[in-house]
Amino acid sequence: MDRDVNEIDEFMEDLANLTDVSDYLSSSDSEGRKEERRIKKSRLIPFYKTRKDILTYFCEEKLMRTFRFDRVSIEYITALLEHLFPKRKTKAKRNLRPLDMVLIALQFYATGTFQTVVGNVLRYSQSSVSRSISWVSLALSLISHKHICFPANLNNLKIQFAEIARIPGIIGCIDGTHIRLQRPTVHEKAYVNRKNYHSISVQGICDANHKFLSVCATKPGSCHDSSIFKCSTIGKKFKAGDFGTSIMLGDSGYANTPFLIIPYNEPTEAYKTRFNAAHKTTRCVIDRAFGILKKRFNVLHSEIRMPPVKRLGLL
Repeated sequence: MDRDVNEIDEFMEDLANLTDVSDYLSSSDSEGRKEERRIKKSRLIPFYKTRKDILTYFCEEKLMRTFRFDRVSIEYITALLEHLFPKRKTKAKRNLRPLDMVLIALQFYATGTFQTVVGNVLRYSQSSVSRSISWVSLALSLISHKHICFPANLNNLKIQFAEIARIPGIIGCIDGTHIRLQRPTVHEKAYVNRKNYHSISVQGICDANHKFLSVCATKPGSCHDSSIFKCSTIGKKFKAGDFGTSIMLGDSGYANTPFLIIPYNEPTEAYKTRFNAAHKTTRCVIDRAFGILKKRFNVLHSEIRMPPVKRLGLL
């Protein structure tokens, strides 16, 4: 018994000695370790503090290349949309500014790349990028009717179109295009178009200067151009006679009506051949308009990787 007690006493004494030594080492080296911790802590700068003010950091050329808009246009877009953005209640020290959200969305539209890549470039998380794209797209769709519309005076449209190939009475050219989508999980077959890939069918009407006057982007890729026009708001207005005797030009995918003129099918008479040539020359403006749009915003030319509800807000 006494032997066991002595062994325990010796063990506790050794433990006390070891503790004293470690305390001694700790106290002697404490200043060096404190300095090392201070240096490491100074390097841990919050992520958002490394962001730069893009509008002042980027030159005009780089702004156009990155966001497809200049400084004045970006500020104008932000002023149009900022009152439509929802107010988030968060404990974060730094919320997303309206300008930040617009820049995120514009870069996504311009590149069509993954959201994580956009976040890495602008130093935002993927969730912030996703929210910004959704909010900006929704806000743009809410004000689109104020900026994408027919003018009150249609005579200028008729004059400009008549100067192309001398066809009178034209106020617009209509066509459809497909915006490629990632395979959706809901109603997947409805989005498969005649070219056998998933898409949204977008109908557009433009003037002689490639400015869009009407856009309908609510139908899946399987819908025919003619059906989209009949169901669209602008199609119903033309049928009701809201535009009087004005006409539009379309390709053979549409039905020939008093307000929508398509080319002759396999003409043999000379006057029909001449009309088809003039019709094609005039109607090409809508093809060029879609080409310009997709070239400027690559997200419409590549594949949109978002759920269908969010994708519709982009168009």
